[in-house]
Amino acid sequence: MSDDSTRAGRATSYDVARLAGVSQSAVSRCFRDGASVSPDKRARVEAAAERLGYAPNKIARSLITRRSHIIGLLVTERTARGYPDLLLEMDRAIQRSGNRMLLFTIADDAALAAALADILAYSLDGVIAGITVPLAFLEACARRRIPVVLYNRESPHAWACSVGCADNAAWAGLAAHLVEAGCRRVVFLGGPAGSSVAQDRLRGMQRAAEGLEIIAIRHADFTYAGGHREAPALLQLRPDAIVCANDAMALGVLDGCRAVPGIAISGYDNVPESAWPPYSLTTLAPPVAGLTKAAVAMLGAGDGGFVPGERRLLRATLMVRGSTAMGGLVGGGVVGAAGFEPTTLSPPD
Repeated sequence: MSDDSTRAGRATSYDVARLAGVSQSAVSRCFRDGASVSPDKRARVEAAAERLGYAPNKIARSLITRRSHIIGLLVTERTARGYPDLLLEMDRAIQRSGNRMLLFTIADDAALAAALADILAYSLDGVIAGITVPLAFLEACARRRIPVVLYNRESPHAWACSVGCADNAAWAGLAAHLVEAGCRRVVFLGGPAGSSVAQDRLRGMQRAAEGLEIIAIRHADFTYAGGHREAPALLQLRPDAIVCANDAMALGVLDGCRAVPGIAISGYDNVPESAWPPYSLTTLAPPVAGLTKAAVAMLGAGDGGFVPGERRLLRATLMVRGSTAMGGLVGGGVVGAAGFEPTTLSPPD
């Protein structure tokens, strides 16, 4: 049989069926997991498919099964650049669930609006949002029964689930560590004032600051350059310690304050660079692998296991290193809650 009929376009299951001498439904069964097909028939179909360069059209199949097997992940451009380990962990967890990840990186409101429109148009099997999404989008997902999990933020809608850090114990451990190191006057360097993550971390430090005086709260942009730019202004406040809302800013502050010894500096995130010897940054470590695994599990992997409004918190850990070593205090250990066991809370009203 000549292959000329398929050269003008992509081969179809009908072409494979003709070449293999089987029915079109037999071809479909050969490419469907768990379907019953005789070894001889499967061999003929696979040989014909190889000859014609045929591959099943998963998009077409999704119209029948109403399953795309695609999970959308929404993150900011800053997250995509600064936290590649998070993207890798998320992709691994989504693949283990039998799905594929579709990444949306958001730079501004226009990009967000376009991404949200695409998510609804593609009929994804679920969405994990590492950014703040509009309430109208959550309402639209609820109407379409698209599972949504908000990563590292609380849900404002009864449909969406959320996963985040229970970091009160870690913040308390940091405060106690700073007091033990002789610190009293603390400056907090937060992220953008409108960032929900920055606000959560500021509140965590404020709750834990027993024995410490937070003498100033300043804001940067969660970047190394932002922390480095802020360093001179922070030094003018004459603090004993500078607590930063993320590691990127803390590393910038460390480099900007090297000429002024005796100031304890800490971060949040436990990025790989924080453990590098030139920095040895004390930091709060969120359980990234545990958070991503929980977020994917909460989607139900498209199998009806999604429970609207569920909220899970996993414990963060304080990593004590040399950047907070003062007065002979030696860092280099783990303080606070260890492990990734979740604490399940009731969904917000």
